Order: sequence, then C-alpha cells, then structure tokens
Amino acid sequence: MIRVMLVALVLSGLMLGSQAKAEVMKGSQLLADCHDGDNRSARDSPYKGGTCSGYITAVADALVPAGVYCVPDQVKAGQVLDIVKLYIEHHPERQYMTAPKLIVEALAEKFPCN
Repeated sequence: MIRVMLVALVLSGLMLGSQAKAEVMKGSQLLADCHDGDNRSARDSPYKGGTCSGYITAVADALVPAGVYCVPDQVKAGQVLDIVKLYIEHHPERQYMTAPKLIVEALAEKFPCN
C-alpha cells in the first residue's frame, strides 16, 4: 500500500503543471550535478555525485512497481545512471523538463515493458 501511494505521489508530481516544476529539479541541473560529481577536482564533487546518483536511483526505484519500464534484474545501478545521463546529454532540447520526467523517459525508452 505504501508503494502504491509513493508511486501515485511521484506520478502526480510528474503530471502537475508549472507549480510543481518550480520545486522539482530540472534535467539541466541534474546533468550539471552528475558532471560535477564525475569531476574529482570540481568543488563539492562528492555532494554533487551523491545528488546525481541518489536522485536518479530514487526516481527509478520508486516507479518500478508502476510498470512504466521493466529493468532486467542483471542491470546494475551504475548502468541505470549512465543510461539516464546519456539520455539527458543526447536530448539538450529537453533539458528544461523536470529531471523525474527525463529519468522516466530514458528508462522507458531503454527498458520498455513488453
């Protein structure tokens, strides 16, 4: 029951209009945090890296029960991070969108449920 409520909460945040977008991280900011986290000489590198991996992992894990995408069991967390980062990098025209929406798009494209 708690998972269902969590999924409903996350999905409602994805569907809301501009009010929620002001509070949710944008794709461009998530990508910047990921790049800073990958750069050991960047200021706040451990913090930015943690923000990147924690954010992507939390959204990805929260929506698995909803059946939005189907990540195979053998896929590692690092692979999920790489897929999302590459998706955001390869779609600069979408980086203004919310990070959760882009995470879902990346994973649904790579791991569709058939």
